[in-house]
Amino acid sequence: MRASRFLASTGVRLATIQTVLLVVAFVIAGALTQFSTTYIYRQGVHARLASESATLAALYQSRGLGEVASAVTSGERRPGGLEYRLVDAGGRLLAGDLPPTGAPLGLTFLDWDAAYVPGRPYQDIVVDNTRLPDGSVLTVGQDLTDEGKLRHTLRDTLFWCGGAGAVMGLVLSYLLARGVLRRVDGVVAAARAVSAGQMTVRAPRRKALLPDDIDELGASFNTMLDEIAALVARVRFVSTGIAHDLRTPLTHVRQKLERVRIAANGDPRVLAAAKEVEGHVDELLRVFDAMLRLAEIESGPLAARFKPLDLAELAGRIADAYRPDIEAGGRRLTTSLAPATVLGDADLIGQAIGNLLENALRHTPVGSRVEMAVDTDEGRPRLRVSDDGPGIPEAKREDVLRHFYRLEASRTTPGSGLGLAIVAAVAGRHGAQVELLDAGPGLTVVITFPALPPS
Repeated sequence: MRASRFLASTGVRLATIQTVLLVVAFVIAGALTQFSTTYIYRQGVHARLASESATLAALYQSRGLGEVASAVTSGERRPGGLEYRLVDAGGRLLAGDLPPTGAPLGLTFLDWDAAYVPGRPYQDIVVDNTRLPDGSVLTVGQDLTDEGKLRHTLRDTLFWCGGAGAVMGLVLSYLLARGVLRRVDGVVAAARAVSAGQMTVRAPRRKALLPDDIDELGASFNTMLDEIAALVARVRFVSTGIAHDLRTPLTHVRQKLERVRIAANGDPRVLAAAKEVEGHVDELLRVFDAMLRLAEIESGPLAARFKPLDLAELAGRIADAYRPDIEAGGRRLTTSLAPATVLGDADLIGQAIGNLLENALRHTPVGSRVEMAVDTDEGRPRLRVSDDGPGIPEAKREDVLRHFYRLEASRTTPGSGLGLAIVAAVAGRHGAQVELLDAGPGLTVVITFPALPPS
């Protein structure tokens, strides 16, 4: 599966948006969790400091400043205990090893580092300053290193959980999108095959207890193709039936015209009229033959008749067969044929080449030059037939490939309007591409065949 095809799929885009939203949700959740954790932790610290300060103040009231100093000294020795500093009214240190904070009375948050307090690498600390009745100041503090560790641990946990969720989301979206794209590709392949004339191809269907939207799309697509195939079959049946039914009486008319010519005893007026009617009948027969041939090309099974053939050799034989008529019509045919192998039906490709040469003969003035070339373009065999006649306007080049479409300038010339339609049908059955280009002046018809698959 091509990366561009995968990345352009709607499923992958939705999965990417969902993954981004998941990451954003984790970031918001992490920020809110850190804020809540910090707030709750510090509220607990504040309560603990306030309780300790109140206890020591009560101890001062009952036993004096000396007992407070002793309690401070013993409190600092407890593992995981608080930090203390007790100074008298003159600023002399009585107990505790907490450095001077310079904080006002009450609760204060301080951001310290090793440069500010040498040997005491505090990161964050909260202190509670209380002034005792004799003017001494009691400071109780708690280091917030544990809070920082908790915050970092929580952040790392959320980061890795969010990253793992994003990776899992992308992997699951890839697996799901690959299956969905495979099914969509089946529908696209069926549509392309039908557009190329393979009316029996249908989109693959999956057996599932609970069909999803793609199953419904495939089922609706197949139903539509069934209806189209039925309509096309009915139209072909009617057209081929008409062609078959009218071909026989027209043949009888032509035979009767032969008897009229014999019975005319050389009367020039009767012979001229019979010849004119015979020309019209022959033109009708050619139209019906072209209709029947076109119906056979578009509906008949061909793959079993395909085999490798030299396009240059086949084009050379067709050119040699048409060269006398082209030169007798006052035109010149040149060829440039390089070996190129295609996989196809020689009769059908030969008829397409003949139709192109007939069109060049019919729709170019006397003295025109017709060129036919065979070469390869990036490994794909290519047939080109060019002339320096009036050409076809660019706006009409797609139209002339339709059945029975004729330009206004061509309505006075013999023809059925099926020549290029047959060329397009033959190319479609061979998976080839038909292009009508400006020859400056004139028209160039290019048929590019698929490269021969490796043996």
